[in-house]
Amino acid sequence: MSSGTVRSWIIDLARHGRISFTRRELCAAFPEMGRDTLNAGLYRACRSRLAAIAWQGFYVILPPEYQAVGMLPPAEYIGRLMQYLGKPYCVALLNAAAHYGAAHQRPMNFTVMTSHPLPRSTVKRLTRIDFISKLEMGNGVPAELVRTVKTQYGSMVVSSPEFTACSLVQYVKASGGLSHVVSVLGELLDACDFSHLPPVLADFVPASCLQRLGYIVERLLDDPTAAHHILRFLHSSAMPFRKTRLVPQLPADHCPVDSTWKIIINRNMSPDSDD
Repeated sequence: MSSGTVRSWIIDLARHGRISFTRRELCAAFPEMGRDTLNAGLYRACRSRLAAIAWQGFYVILPPEYQAVGMLPPAEYIGRLMQYLGKPYCVALLNAAAHYGAAHQRPMNFTVMTSHPLPRSTVKRLTRIDFISKLEMGNGVPAELVRTVKTQYGSMVVSSPEFTACSLVQYVKASGGLSHVVSVLGELLDACDFSHLPPVLADFVPASCLQRLGYIVERLLDDPTAAHHILRFLHSSAMPFRKTRLVPQLPADHCPVDSTWKIIINRNMSPDSDD
């Protein structure tokens, strides 16, 4: 039980290193405070930019350097938010690639991969958090596919470089289109080690995705060593290896087929071509 005010309670949390709190925690701290009084105190704290609402019932505490902006970057609170939502997650796609130094520019959106049912996308102070589904995450995220990285005020879980590469190809539309994906992959390869891909990757990434990735890595990015490791993983995992289109949405009539990757080349590509 707290005998102070909502504002003093939030300031005390910040002094102890906290950057977030829930409405449930606040209510537990002031069990005798009326609902209207509590709401008024919380409203004043948010209006003065001591705190900000990041999700219904979930608030972040704003350090002085972020009070002018009015919100923390998602990387600083995404782990606590996903814990609050009770969902497994990893920061994915272009945001994960940017963490490994592979980004032409800062991604406009913050993309989080999680299980069904998907939380709704949300916009906070011009930053949009997008959620993409990965059915296989229903039982959690294997440690072999992610890395925990430190942020200024905590940590977040990011897809590994190799899982990021696969995800960029699998979720190509959400990653800015195929030509952009090829360009990002060209920068991401330096962070990838395809020689020791974890067996669990075969449960999270379809064979067709690995085929496209291998084709791009070998034919477009000219990295035969990395491509060899991807091909070896495909064969050793006994994944179904069938003809698949380079661009699934485009027709494939009378298109040539790459004999190694069984990719139907239904679009001429280069790292700098336009979509």
